[in-house]
Amino acid sequence: CFFPQNIAQQIQTPLFIVNAAYDSWQIKNILAPGVADPHGSWHDCKLDITKCSSSQLKDMQDFRVAFLSALTGLGGSSSSKGMFINSCYAHCQTEMQETWLRDDSPVLDGI
Repeated sequence: CFFPQNIAQQIQTPLFIVNAAYDSWQIKNILAPGVADPHGSWHDCKLDITKCSSSQLKDMQDFRVAFLSALTGLGGSSSSKGMFINSCYAHCQTEMQETWLRDDSPVLDGI
């Protein structure tokens, strides 16, 4: 959201970035906003990720790679900077407890 490749190195306070590599909001509003898709070729894909074509999925993966590249080196070896970048397609996942505490929520090492 804040162009991390340009700002994070300057932040002096501890920083922990939690974000999806791409999510539904990013696809709808950044990668393929309506104004950039006048013929609606992304319409179905934006409503349901299972309806995306192979080229749309590739575009989404390229978007993910660009995002991850922007984060490379931000934390370095600093103990006061870190990140958790996941693959959850749901937007606004971090502030909703039901996302993290559901019985079927993903876990790391059983935790």
